[in-house]
Amino acid sequence: MSAERGFLARWGGFTAVGLAMAFCFSTSSVPTPLYPLYQAEWGLQPSAVSYIFAAYMMAVLVALMCFGRISDTFGRLPVITGALSLVMLGLGLSAAAQGVMPLIIARAIIGFGNGLLTTASALALTESHPDRDKRAASTVSSTAITVGFGFGPVIAGGIAQFGVAPLALPYVFFLIAVGVCLGLALYSRKQLQGPSGPRPPLSIRPQMALPVAGRRPVFLLACIGAFANFTCGSLFFSQVPAMLRQVLPWNGPAALGAVFSLMAIACVLVQMFWRQIEPFKGLAVGMSTLLASLVTLVIGLVSGSVIAILMALAFLGFGQGFTFMTSAVIAGMNADDHRRAANMSTYFLSAYIGATIPVIVLGVLADYLGLFLALYVFVAIVAALLGVVGWRSLRHRNC
Repeated sequence: MSAERGFLARWGGFTAVGLAMAFCFSTSSVPTPLYPLYQAEWGLQPSAVSYIFAAYMMAVLVALMCFGRISDTFGRLPVITGALSLVMLGLGLSAAAQGVMPLIIARAIIGFGNGLLTTASALALTESHPDRDKRAASTVSSTAITVGFGFGPVIAGGIAQFGVAPLALPYVFFLIAVGVCLGLALYSRKQLQGPSGPRPPLSIRPQMALPVAGRRPVFLLACIGAFANFTCGSLFFSQVPAMLRQVLPWNGPAALGAVFSLMAIACVLVQMFWRQIEPFKGLAVGMSTLLASLVTLVIGLVSGSVIAILMALAFLGFGQGFTFMTSAVIAGMNADDHRRAANMSTYFLSAYIGATIPVIVLGVLADYLGLFLALYVFVAIVAALLGVVGWRSLRHRNC
């Protein structure tokens, strides 16, 4: 017992925040293997699935843009515990939802909570690390988000596979897990107080700006790369599950969840072994592998090839891993020193617009053309964008 107290006294806050990030970002992808069940149970159109997915992303964006600095005003612990409470509320509402609108509201609440958690937790991880190791905190933060996002479908699909309240129990599991993280954070509250001293006044006005003209083209290239990256991710995590259910030889949400784990594994491998890649080269590689993911997805859907579909998800993970790392580095390198926060807010705005508007357009288009035909049109447009960004990245690398 004393050893346990000693560990918590030293690592409790760091552990609480790391686990909270992993479980909370798992909730972002929990519905992925459940979408076919929602469609069968509620008779959803593809556009409704897009609205459910986009509600989460839009709420994250609002939280990041308007409330990203709120923990500087109120302290880390209140914001972290408040964010965890919002995620738990959203999970409870998700489990009880009996229609599209309640689920959209629940997803928006979860997204807003995760948006609040993102910045506060990134800062709290460094401050609560016993040695204030920024590198270790950054590694834990990125790994927790990636692993959580990728393995959310695995856990949710496995629970739903039992067939007992499949649209409720996955949310209940994560509600309990986040509740444990909340309890551990409160237990370790002394480690999560944040810096002392005067606190800045609350400001929720978004600060966005482009860099000076000389840096603007490269900065915009990074923004468009992030836009395309999030567009591909939102496609796979919203509309693709319904298609895979018709193509894969396995039935049930567990199969869908397991298939999507390939994306997470590939993304983690990139962060482990290719962190030092030259940024423009990495962005070109990211665009190329995202393009490969779209091509192999179409091949898999047309031919019914399971291997092609698995390759598509692996390519997606590699592409997202490379693009996450390098586009942010390129944007940061070309941000103005005197308004870096405003420039990076513009970068993140571009990314989250890519996760919302295109997938809504795809869903509405699918209502009229059918999901498969709409997907092929969508893939052709996004593939062209990926090709242009990849080509421009190589040109900048060779300059």
